[in-house]
Amino acid sequence: MEQNNTKRNKIIVKYNIAGIAGNLLLSVFKLVVGIQINAHAVLLDAVNGLSDSLSSVLAIASSWLSGLRPNKKHPMGYGRVEYLFSMLITAIIMLIGAHAMIEAVDGILDPHEAPDYNTYTLVIMVTSLVFKLSYGIVMRRKGKEIRSAAMIMTGTDSLGDSLTSIGILAAMLIYGVTGVDLEHYVCIAISCMIFFTGIQLLRQSLDKILGTRTDADHAANIRRLLIMEEGVLNINNLVIHSYGENRYVGSADIEVDENMKASDIAKLSRRLIRHAASAGLTLTSVGISGANISDPEAARIWDNILEIAGKDKCILRLHSFIVDFEEKVISFYVVLDYGMKEREKHLEQFRYDINALCPDMTLEIIEGIDM
Repeated sequence: MEQNNTKRNKIIVKYNIAGIAGNLLLSVFKLVVGIQINAHAVLLDAVNGLSDSLSSVLAIASSWLSGLRPNKKHPMGYGRVEYLFSMLITAIIMLIGAHAMIEAVDGILDPHEAPDYNTYTLVIMVTSLVFKLSYGIVMRRKGKEIRSAAMIMTGTDSLGDSLTSIGILAAMLIYGVTGVDLEHYVCIAISCMIFFTGIQLLRQSLDKILGTRTDADHAANIRRLLIMEEGVLNINNLVIHSYGENRYVGSADIEVDENMKASDIAKLSRRLIRHAASAGLTLTSVGISGANISDPEAARIWDNILEIAGKDKCILRLHSFIVDFEEKVISFYVVLDYGMKEREKHLEQFRYDINALCPDMTLEIIEGIDM
């Protein structure tokens, strides 16, 4: 896993250095031309390009920090620092958008001399458009491939910036044909686009920090690897925590034959841990349970409970069913749909229906995790 992270960090650095070089070069030309022809929109685009270079520097810094080895204080490493840097990049983007909006409104209220667009401006803006589009597409594609939130955000920002170039080119065309100066209105549109992009990126960063549902394909692949192992009857409560991209730690509960020996369970757990590691997940524990549905009376009760559960759309699945006839206890896990409202009422009704079915038994219903 460490080799994969090292390779991933090298890719992040390489692609961001290319972005820094391209954005810096274009920004310098735009600053020079923008000052010469008195074009505020071009100057705004130049400043935005400089901010993109800063974003790339921050992305490289976050990649380096996230690659630091775990230590006593941070045993899971520094992978999540990438999400914090992504929020910092987003804050920079939104500040630039807000400042540009103020400048544009001020320009409309206090009009200045119209810009003197020329051939150099056209060449630079077309070059900028081609660079931003191609760089944005490549960064998003590569970011998704190596699961880098910072790279995806940088790519998204670059694609959004291409709209800036399109807007300036459109304003140049309209001015050349009609003589109408729309520069400040273009700046307002650019500012709104920058701010809207920043809000979207901020939400994505916050989701990462708060914790989101495990990627469905990743979880399904791990389940497939575990369930294929001989002796595993079912996979329950697969929990995966992210400590940065490609750094996953979690646990899994499995059902086995109730008569399986402890020594065989220990060997099975080690094999499951190795399988999970091959898929990028460090399993810290493997919970074991064995359903006693081989008993005819227990099987009958279980079938009736399954029938009741099947009538409630809020109940996704049941597992780890145990009936202790001596203690008169029915125990099992229930997984509820997090998307359903009033889940507690559904669970209470489910409990009531089972009590009506088995009034002499004590119910122990444990709510499982829907990952």
